[in-house]
Parts: sequence; structure tokens; C-alpha cells
Amino acid sequence: MKRRFTFAVTVGVLFLVLLSSSSLSRPAYLLEFGRFAILLHDVSPGYLPQLRQITAVIDEYGFQNETYLFVIPDHGGKMPMWRYKGFIAFLEELKREGYHIELHGYTHIGDEFNCNATVAERKLELGLRALSYLNVTPKYFIAPRYTLSNAALEVLLRHNITVIGEDFIYFPNGTVEPIYNREYTWYLPSFLLPYELVSAESAYANINGTFFLSIHPKAVNNRAGMEFLRGFLAFVKKERVHSSRLTAQP
Repeated sequence: MKRRFTFAVTVGVLFLVLLSSSSLSRPAYLLEFGRFAILLHDVSPGYLPQLRQITAVIDEYGFQNETYLFVIPDHGGKMPMWRYKGFIAFLEELKREGYHIELHGYTHIGDEFNCNATVAERKLELGLRALSYLNVTPKYFIAPRYTLSNAALEVLLRHNITVIGEDFIYFPNGTVEPIYNREYTWYLPSFLLPYELVSAESAYANINGTFFLSIHPKAVNNRAGMEFLRGFLAFVKKERVHSSRLTAQP
């Protein structure tokens, strides 16, 4: 009975993977990100223990340079990052290791960047000032919940900041490109772990563009989420080694 159940689950997983693979979009290959990038959302003092756990796994597999930390400068309007010395020291250490520090809204309250140009300019100014404590000028921005108005988008692009959306990336020169940006670990239940892992591996193997892996602290920090992260990063590392060997062959 147990073997029959395991076989049924395996067949179901493979069917769903094939279904998802057949409908993959055609994302752009972006030289500035290369083949793979990790987008770590909601980087704030309130999630420091979870962030330490996540970055320990990223360090283990050597993906520091491919990881972009999207910082909330004043989470909820009650957690200004510059008042948390341990958090600042943590980000400074990650920066030295090769992590990229970027901007994720300002307070992350509601759809805060679905606003007029004046409000967007002010929030951006405050966000840039906060990141200056780390001597960082962000190159990339993700709006909370990926929601922003056209006016806010224009403000960000005018400041030479590239905006990463859920399905597209917007460059300051006016170029817009489709992207493959997926989150597989949003409070992932254990029974879905095999499907999500095989689905992500299949997507990575089959798309020719840049693969963006989005993760959120707390949402990924359960057993299944962390197993997914370890398994997928091990897979990407193995694929990278295999690809480099093929390239090196005469």
C-alpha cells in the first residue's frame, strides 16, 4: 500500500512538473545578473534570526555574490534600521562577503509606492538616506507586493534605479524585459516539497534566461522551506560546475 501511494505521488509530481515546464515564459538573459540570482525580500531587524539562518545556507553553497538583499529601511514605520546596531553590523558583514544591498520600499505598509510622484520622491529620499548608513547606493528596487504606480516608477527610473517586478524588469533607459521570478517557499508544506523542488530544477534547466529565486524570511524558515533552499542551491551549484566543464572542453 505504501509503495502504491509513493508511486502515485511520484507520478503526480512528474505530471505537474511537465505541465509547468511546458508553459514556461521566455525570460531575458540579463548580463548584470547572469544565469541565476537570489532575491531576498523583507530584510529588516525584525527578521534578523531568520536572515541569519537563510544566509548561513547561502554561504554554505557559495552564492553570496548572486544574492540581493532588499532592505526595508523603517519596517512598519516603527523599526528604523539605523537604531539596530546588530542589524547594521550584520548587513556590513554580508556586504563584505559579496552580498548586494538594495531597497524594498520604505515602511512596507500596504501598497506604499502606489502613490503620486511627490510621495514616491519623499519615500525614496528617506530610503536612500537610510542605506547611506551602510555607505550603499542601491541599484535595484522591489516595491512591496510588487505594486507601484506609473508615477512612482518614473521617479525610481529617473534616479537611475532598476525596478524588479514580478514578471518584468524596468531599466532607467526605458527598456522593459520579461523575467522568470518565482517563489517556491511561501510557508511550504512538507507534502509539496518534492513537487516544488523538482519543478524549480526543471524550470532552471529549461529556461535560457536569468532565473530569479525570490525568498522571504519567516515564510522560508520552516523545515520544508529550508530543505528546498539547500536542495535547490546544491542543484544549481552542480549544474554550474557541469556547465563550466562543458565550456572548458576543446
